[in-house]
Amino acid sequence: SDEELGLVRGWIAVALTWGVYFCLLWPRILVARTDGLWAGWRTVWGDWAVHLVYANVFRYQEFGEFFERNPLYATERFHYPFAADAISGLLMRMGFDLVPSFVMPSMVASLVLVALLYRFYGLALESSAQAWLAVTLFFTNGGMGGIAYLDEFLAAPHLEMLRLPPHEYTHLPQHGIEWINIVTSEVLPQRALLLGFPITLAVLLMLRTGWRRGLASLSSARLVGLGVLSSSLLVIHPHSYLALVVCCAVFLLFDLKSYRAWLLYGASAALPSLLIWQLFFAEGLHQSFVAWYPGWLANPEIGHDLSLPLFLWLNWGVFLPLVVAALGRFRLYRDPLVVAGLTLFVLCFLIRFQPHPWDNTKLLTWAHLILCIPVARYLAYLWQRKWIVPRLVAAMLALCLTASGTLDLWRSMHAEEIALRMWTREEMELAADFREISSASSVVLCSDYHHHWVPSLAGRPILLGYRGWLMSYGVDYSVVERDVRSMLAGGPDTERLLRSYGVEFVAIGAHERLDFGAQPDYFRRNHQSVLQQAGYEVFRVMRPVRDADR
Repeated sequence: SDEELGLVRGWIAVALTWGVYFCLLWPRILVARTDGLWAGWRTVWGDWAVHLVYANVFRYQEFGEFFERNPLYATERFHYPFAADAISGLLMRMGFDLVPSFVMPSMVASLVLVALLYRFYGLALESSAQAWLAVTLFFTNGGMGGIAYLDEFLAAPHLEMLRLPPHEYTHLPQHGIEWINIVTSEVLPQRALLLGFPITLAVLLMLRTGWRRGLASLSSARLVGLGVLSSSLLVIHPHSYLALVVCCAVFLLFDLKSYRAWLLYGASAALPSLLIWQLFFAEGLHQSFVAWYPGWLANPEIGHDLSLPLFLWLNWGVFLPLVVAALGRFRLYRDPLVVAGLTLFVLCFLIRFQPHPWDNTKLLTWAHLILCIPVARYLAYLWQRKWIVPRLVAAMLALCLTASGTLDLWRSMHAEEIALRMWTREEMELAADFREISSASSVVLCSDYHHHWVPSLAGRPILLGYRGWLMSYGVDYSVVERDVRSMLAGGPDTERLLRSYGVEFVAIGAHERLDFGAQPDYFRRNHQSVLQQAGYEVFRVMRPVRDADR
């Protein structure tokens, strides 16, 4: 039938566009070269350093001891949502190399995400063409940065700008453009999100199928299973868990007649969630993440001298006006899914959900995902008109919506030319040598350098990891930071503090000297130097490690 043929064509279109794109992209994102390990995009360079730290927990620590110590803050237990990194860590434990252990799960997850997105949009829009359009709108977000590209090209036109855009155009903070492309800022670097989104989409697909006929139409066993699956998001991607909670609250308001089914589903999710929270997160909650923060990144505290309407225009362009137009034209204010998307969007502009305001994007992405439905529907409505003018308007609007994101995605395909080195070959060899003389539980005193080889490559816990990460987790590290400075400087309490914190090794290099005033001469006088390599000197300050401990 025509409907089946359209469905097949839609799957082929999605596979040949977004499927091929991700298959070509991922092998370029993390590459081992003769001179070190390289990241193909700046956000991967930034985020995967910490993901490698967490994966190493599952690669090196003994079973049953995975959560005994935070690898970046050794005085506390490990509280990070661990599922995505556990997969890569266990793959490395089984003998797979680092690069495929990270790249292959990410590639598989992104392909599953593409397939589920298409299925999700197909169910919502009842059109394979509109579903493909919605998938494309989702992946090519990015605001009005395309205008900056056009200005730059017209000012100095040359073919190289067409081959390789000179910089990102969805991240221009100097112009107030902060709604960075979803692929480059979230799908690539944020491994928890990449695993959490497909699972949440699968839950939403099953729930949507149910509540269209009333959630009571689903069997009790299926509702319980969906509840348990939903609870797993707490250790996979808590922001997706929160987005799902908001969506379900809205769905319930539109389906009160099935309240018993919703209560069963809610209880089946809540009970395992409470257990997971108590086991993995309760002890690590230092402060409330949630705060009143109207305007999101247009909040005056950020420093942008922009009104909220101007900020919305710069970052979403015609997207939000099209949402409003579709709400009126198709009465989508009666669609629970669209109402849920609007609710998430508004919440993100009123409340800060983590200490770092930009992290609201992890919820805004869910709002964007849902609101692509009315936008795609309205563009299709214009395109299906008989006159040429509405079609031209639809084409121009689609170009405005996708230009900036497309520029960044095209730039990502040249990852080998813009790659950033994460670690040198010498640092990788140093880490391997250090593993030979230390145990997986050996606590190391060093600087909090973002790409320090001790936690990321050697897989050994350190007293104080990168403070930017700890701040985003709500950790008050002031006392430990003070003590780390005192110990590295060889202060009068150094030996007592080393014993108190259970430090076994001290690693001193340029970052320890420059950032913490480290005095290697103190440790040369008082402790054994066991490694000198790649600009670092490593000292043993406690008992020798037995072979059985390695």
